Amino acid sequence: MSNRLLKEGILDRFFSLFLKAKSQNKESQWLSKLRQQDPELADIWSKWDNHTNDALRQSRDSLKAMGGDTSKLDALIKKYS
Repeated sequence: MSNRLLKEGILDRFFSLFLKAKSQNKESQWLSKLRQQDPELADIWSKWDNHTNDALRQSRDSLKAMGGDTSKLDALIKKYS
């Protein structure tokens, strides 16, 4: 399924659907549906989500340590975590 996503150019749509579900705290349901169709892709997507969350938090911590304004990162973390 992964190759098909890239070939058909619907990866952008997948990101949009996932981020919309995530902003509504429904990403678990979205991943569950995907897992029924393609468990490998669901694992990849879940791993990407975890890495993205970690990167946001690390960026926020680094910015805060340097005395920077973290309000925009705080808003993203709140919306998507």
